[in-house]
Amino acid sequence: MKMTHLISIVGAGPGDPELLTMKAYKRLREADAVMYDALHGYEILKIAREDAEMIYAGKFQGDGQNQQERQESIHEKMAELAAEGKKVVRLKAGDPMIFGRGAEEIRFCKSRGLTYEVIPGITAGVAASGMLEVPLTERRKSPMILFYTGHRTDDSLTNIESVIHVLKGGGTVSVYMGLQNIGILAQQILASGIDPGMPVQIMSHVSQPGQSLLSCTIGTIEQDLLEKKPLTPAILFIGKYAEPIA
Repeated sequence: MKMTHLISIVGAGPGDPELLTMKAYKRLREADAVMYDALHGYEILKIAREDAEMIYAGKFQGDGQNQQERQESIHEKMAELAAEGKKVVRLKAGDPMIFGRGAEEIRFCKSRGLTYEVIPGITAGVAASGMLEVPLTERRKSPMILFYTGHRTDDSLTNIESVIHVLKGGGTVSVYMGLQNIGILAQQILASGIDPGMPVQIMSHVSQPGQSLLSCTIGTIEQDLLEKKPLTPAILFIGKYAEPIA
């Protein structure tokens, strides 16, 4: 194997190219091949060289693919490009280490002795907080933040006790991929005795054209979703202090 290869596992952030890190921008300009996920907007891909090989490696929950087989094919493609001595950018939405399977790709690179690096990206929950002015933590108010996935496992939401604990402690819960199951989550939160008036923010298309914010409460969220139908991708904030700065 040529030792000139480099696999860069790069966080693309929420989609706005100007929110890329300088290092991510540099690696995109240098890349011989870019393996990209189903990104929240594709303007970032225009940064790559015109002669770079562009390889779509996206996958969605419920898209009919075997997700493990798909991930293994991504790994093998990375190894194939590395064997050709190429500089590869593995471009992932948000941050590779937050709901991004970055850990699996790192383990694969380690197992094959590949030269790799990880370049962090701005995860959607952090980007939404800043762009829509909803603080995740604040002195003398919210003392903690929980990043939580709204995907269901075996027809149930996982670690709901942790969600309740954070909310009752005055913290904020940031829910990724949660619109489909937010009704179930809301019911379990309400069943724990939490005030139905607890604020909820639903932020769609963060940093993209059409970015929007829907403000509601945990008690009204199901009805509000039926009436207003926020777009995906969306990030949700739930918490006593999860409100835009006045």
